[in-house]
Amino acid sequence: MLTINQEDNKYIVSFNNVSRLNIINSVEIENQLLDLTNKQGSNLVLNLSEIKFIDSAGFESLLKVYRSAKMNNTSLKLSNVSAEANELLKLVELDKVFELA
Repeated sequence: MLTINQEDNKYIVSFNNVSRLNIINSVEIENQLLDLTNKQGSNLVLNLSEIKFIDSAGFESLLKVYRSAKMNNTSLKLSNVSAEANELLKLVELDKVFELA
């Protein structure tokens, strides 16, 4: 589901065969991402190019990852956000919360 490439203390996460971040897969994805945010001082980049839809459970998971990253002094960026996911981020005003790369 997730591919994680590590370069020093930078983790680049890509979603494989996943176009939706929703109630069906968000908890599993959240748990994998939370493990990465526990590595103090690291950089986490989520490549959202394949994500076309995010529901409330998906947004909740992203916010949990965001809060964990903040608490652990981990940088979190969303990159290559698809047009569809970007519209949803704007709709719920989370484009102001997350750093977009």
